[in-house]
Amino acid sequence: MKSTPLPTSPSASESQGLRTGRRRLVVGAGVAAGTALAAVVLQRKAETGVPAAAAETGEPAAQGYRLTDHVRRYYETTRT
Repeated sequence: MKSTPLPTSPSASESQGLRTGRRRLVVGAGVAAGTALAAVVLQRKAETGVPAAAAETGEPAAQGYRLTDHVRRYYETTRT
């Protein structure tokens, strides 16, 4: 008895291609949205410059780590 191959439907491979295409579209849209959001955030950050509170008082904005008295006291308590 001769076995006949099962008929393959071309729609199965086409539907797989459509799924891949949709996935690429969704991923591409997500990347584009993330890029646009990052650009807006970076632009706003550049426009603001010095914080308003520092600008009003005339003092420079705090930058980086400062070793203040209460921090020194904490370090002294941790020494054994």
